[in-house]
Amino acid sequence: MNYIIKLAAVSKVMHCTFSLKKGEIVMCEIDGELYRGIVEGEAKSGKTEGKVLRPIYPKEREYLEKLEREEAEAGEFFKERVAARNLPMKLIGVEKEWEGRKLRFYFLSDQRVDFRELVKDLARKYHTRIELRQVGVRDFASFLGGYGPCGRPLCCSTFLRNKSSVRLEMAREQNIVVDPSKISGICGRLFCCLSYELKFYREKAQEFPKVGSIVETESGKGEVVHVNFLMNIVKVRYEDGREENLDVSRVKTKKMWWLLPRRKG
Repeated sequence: MNYIIKLAAVSKVMHCTFSLKKGEIVMCEIDGELYRGIVEGEAKSGKTEGKVLRPIYPKEREYLEKLEREEAEAGEFFKERVAARNLPMKLIGVEKEWEGRKLRFYFLSDQRVDFRELVKDLARKYHTRIELRQVGVRDFASFLGGYGPCGRPLCCSTFLRNKSSVRLEMAREQNIVVDPSKISGICGRLFCCLSYELKFYREKAQEFPKVGSIVETESGKGEVVHVNFLMNIVKVRYEDGREENLDVSRVKTKKMWWLLPRRKG
């Protein structure tokens, strides 16, 4: 059985051989290292990136609190050195390996950062392996969770594990108003759901005349000014200025003689 495990600043799908409850703190193994995490729920899909070994024992609570204090102190020192070196980095999480073999810092940045000197500062302070990991805004949004304008929990924090690239052209193909402020999620990127029905709209577009093309109807010749793929409606504007909504089956594309292939003599 696979579960979504919440770490310091990211969530991962992990395999487990026993049942877990939401909110339970567990010990996880990732690439041979031990980390604690919180169970978010059962994972319906996604590639596993580690395994759950066991729940945290009650007698380990005191050690758990010690780790949290050390992570908080490390976070403050990280912010201090970032400010001193004037680096464009925003700390979003600190994670200490259970046995203290590594200290991992998660950060956000809009650009590539040269943090080699910062790593040296941290290594001199804590005398352990230091890892800095840049997190994308979409990944961080899925970690935080929340609700979209549709009123449902964010796709990326519930079931969407593989985030594909989304472009403005996808909105145009679906006749959606291209206003980034209205079609962007809490991460500031375009809605992932713009790609869900794209295949359907592309298939329907093959059955419709293009906007701006000249068509023939029962009422005469006109220009296509709008199409509605869901309702199978084509809006046609005639030469006298009238507009009419027609079913796509009642519209015929007017063939332009200069676009027809020439006969070979």
